[in-house]
Amino acid sequence: MKFIISIVILGLGISGLIVGTVFPQYSNEILLGMIAPLLVSIFSIQLVKRANSASPKKLTATLTKSFFIKMVLFTLYFIIILTFYAFEPIPFVISFTGFFILFYIIEAIFLQKLIQVKKIKTK
Repeated sequence: MKFIISIVILGLGISGLIVGTVFPQYSNEILLGMIAPLLVSIFSIQLVKRANSASPKKLTATLTKSFFIKMVLFTLYFIIILTFYAFEPIPFVISFTGFFILFYIIEAIFLQKLIQVKKIKTK
């Protein structure tokens, strides 16, 4: 749970720093660009933790399924946001891309640590 709270604080902190100091006029775009990658990363981390606890052999299958689910969710999110909300799309896309990359790196580090801990415990 501490890890999830840390991710939320990191996302809100970075977006708050960007909005507060550099681009206050794009606060909605930056926040909306951060929300989807953050929520999907939290969901993915929880899913990976549960799958790894239940059956580590099914971890790859779980990661593959979650990847396709993420892509569908992100596509729907983009369609909804860009169709129904009136705002500047470029700051939203830049924010989304930056947070997407950041949270994927965090997920990769989490997965690496999870596998390392599992290897240490089995030795």
